[in-house]
Amino acid sequence: MNTSAGTRRGAHAADFAALARSLPAAPGHFDEWREPDGSLRPHWQHFADSAGDLGPDALAHAERRIARQIAENGVTYTVYSGDTVGGRPWGLDALPTLIQGTEWDALVPGLRQYGRALDAIARDVYGERRLLESGALPSALVFPHAGFLRACQGVRPPGGVFLHTLALDLVRGIDGRWRVVGIRAQAPSGLGYALENRATIARVFPEAMRDLHARPLMPFCDALQDTLLSMAPCDTGAPQLVLLTPGRFSETYFEHVYLARQLGVPLVEGGDLTIRHDRVFLKTVSGLQPVHAIWRRLDDDYSDPLELKAESTLGVPGLVQAWRAGHVLVANAFGLSVLESPALLSVLPDLAARVLGEELAIPVVPTMWPAGRRRAVLDELVIKPALSSEPRDPIFGHTLSAEAQHEWSGHLSAEASRYVAQQYIPLSQVPVCHEGAVESRGVIVRALLLTDGRGDYHVLPGGLSRITGGDRSNVSGQRGGGSKDTWIVSAGPTDARPAASPWPRRPTVGERATPSRVAEHLFWLGRYAERSENVARLLRAVLTRVADAGVLPTPLRRAVVRTCRGQALFETTAVRASAVPSRDLDDDESVTGLERALVAGISDHHTRQSLGFNVAQLDRVAGSVRDRLSSDNWRVLHRLFQDLTGEVTTDAPLDEALEALDQAILALVAIGGLEMAHMTRDDGWRFLSLGRHIERLAFVATTLDDVAIGHATDDPSVLEWLLDLSDSLITYRARHARRPEWHAVMDLLLFDERNPRSVMFQVGKIAKHVRLLPDANLMAVIAEIDVVHAAGNRRDSHQRDLFGGGISNQNDLPAACQRLAARVSDALTHRYFSHVYELPRATVTA
Repeated sequence: MNTSAGTRRGAHAADFAALARSLPAAPGHFDEWREPDGSLRPHWQHFADSAGDLGPDALAHAERRIARQIAENGVTYTVYSGDTVGGRPWGLDALPTLIQGTEWDALVPGLRQYGRALDAIARDVYGERRLLESGALPSALVFPHAGFLRACQGVRPPGGVFLHTLALDLVRGIDGRWRVVGIRAQAPSGLGYALENRATIARVFPEAMRDLHARPLMPFCDALQDTLLSMAPCDTGAPQLVLLTPGRFSETYFEHVYLARQLGVPLVEGGDLTIRHDRVFLKTVSGLQPVHAIWRRLDDDYSDPLELKAESTLGVPGLVQAWRAGHVLVANAFGLSVLESPALLSVLPDLAARVLGEELAIPVVPTMWPAGRRRAVLDELVIKPALSSEPRDPIFGHTLSAEAQHEWSGHLSAEASRYVAQQYIPLSQVPVCHEGAVESRGVIVRALLLTDGRGDYHVLPGGLSRITGGDRSNVSGQRGGGSKDTWIVSAGPTDARPAASPWPRRPTVGERATPSRVAEHLFWLGRYAERSENVARLLRAVLTRVADAGVLPTPLRRAVVRTCRGQALFETTAVRASAVPSRDLDDDESVTGLERALVAGISDHHTRQSLGFNVAQLDRVAGSVRDRLSSDNWRVLHRLFQDLTGEVTTDAPLDEALEALDQAILALVAIGGLEMAHMTRDDGWRFLSLGRHIERLAFVATTLDDVAIGHATDDPSVLEWLLDLSDSLITYRARHARRPEWHAVMDLLLFDERNPRSVMFQVGKIAKHVRLLPDANLMAVIAEIDVVHAAGNRRDSHQRDLFGGGISNQNDLPAACQRLAARVSDALTHRYFSHVYELPRATVTA
């Protein structure tokens, strides 16, 4: 570092230290970043020395950078308000949470204790029940809890581990001690957001991260994949791991996508899986493929409608039985939300001492449940019927029906939770950046743990902190607050890699499987992308000529109106609302009505034919297969949707409309280029490409047909517009040093297989892709493709008998191609996509 740079850094650090002294301390709270005299703690002073400018302007700039990156990456947390569902941008503070490495290393053994203790408690609850029988674990804390699942009784999961991942929420009291205030054991979240936070903040303070030796997070993610694959019950070959998500309406769907992409595993929904003879299979376009491990991000209740919540449409019928039979690893095991009960903290220290033979090194927040006589009454009400193999009414003694069991369980669970009391722990304070200013707010640190397969746990070195919102008390992701990247900082480099798994390393799966649902989404991703580009090019080709000339020649105007009507661009809600009379569209003299109608429909999101609708559908479908798209592809696509939403009003000036169309076409071309440059040529890419080629075939063929029917084939303005619409004008001019002529234009747009916009180019690509689909069995449709392809190859012949399949001459070819596009689409749907909509079912041995 040169002298001038060092001087500037010193000045910036002094300014930040002065700011820290000037902010009032929160009485009764531990201050994470300042000493009692207001000076910076040593690790925060080191950060200030390395971070550069931390003044108001620099921090405000950092906030804008973070907000922009979060928006571009689509980092969201889905929130529910009344009947509406929306993705709220993930809140990330610019300043990290800093924890000294020595302090964290002292915490790690205590965190691992919790993992071992909770896993042992789960094994006992669903196994020998010694803790329950001895009274150390009150039965009223377990059996009435909605998370206790009788279906898990007596199960020994693969590897003997119930708790594969665990999240512990930590707070620091005024005495400086950390305490556990919350347990997340069912489907712990946070790892994906922690990794995204780290990637974002690393761009803001790269030198500080390096100088403070912040411990890396990715080794933990790698260890997670290795551990789950190694523990999976797979006798031969490579085990298949999938990540099970509720779908894109899940609160943490972004995290599911992020982790699936990081691990390189299929992101699946319940409908993608099926059970055959107590084994799990993934429904792919190549047939059923065995699944050996499931990282489950779906709550227990919704995971299996056969044994859990019957009305669930998100789960897999028979999944619990397949897990119970030992044929699939499910992480985490079913039935662990019972460990999340706040009341459990009241007895957890005693339970840990019993199962571990040692005291917890990190205390729990003092918790009381329930006090005195009420605890004894509830225990008496539940213990006898719960331990009985035949559940009975606790008052009258008769056998309980399933409905009655559920009703009693809900009543007692509510009764129990009503009397849990926890000691208030004032949250320790961290610096938070808000609109360029720095203030102190409360923080909760989420520690994430992973089993090592030997009865112990790894701990993520840092990760995710949650901070209070403007009210200084709420850290809820649904109702406010935000997050921070958490750095474990050290004086020098450290090896933060988890120890190697004790399980034998398995071979890995080769080509990634393509579930049928994913193939369908990719197919429609291609169709909506191509359809959006076609509509955008049509609108631009018309409005550009309106802007340039003000009056369209009669043949061109008639061809334009016919083509726009063929694409139903005058049928959008916005066009109908604008009340453009039909006579204005057909008026040979005026272009006002035509211009108003086309501009009005650009951002219309309500009807299938508009650009706005197709871009919205493109964004929706892409969100369902986001794990299959590169980060760049997703950013360009999502930005297109955001930019087009509401940008062009029904009465927008023509120049604004053209600018929006230019930007939309640039984005759509970039999306297509990224698909070609970044996507692996697997089955998923093939379906995406088929969607594009089918849509382009239908559009070009329909347009040529509309122009030919309108008898405008000799007008140069029509032909030039047609070439512009097909992005082939430059190619034509390079080949023909003359004005456009119909036969030359038809040769380029209909027959030329070297032109990526021609009809025959699309037919050739469709023929190639359909033949390469797995287990296609589409001989009938392949024969139809061959007929059309052969007809196109006979373009130089004028003998009618050489054209087959009802194609008498080249004028019949566009209509035949339109029929072929629909036929291929239907054949693919029936062959590969239709079983996606079958009712969920499980097949068992007779």
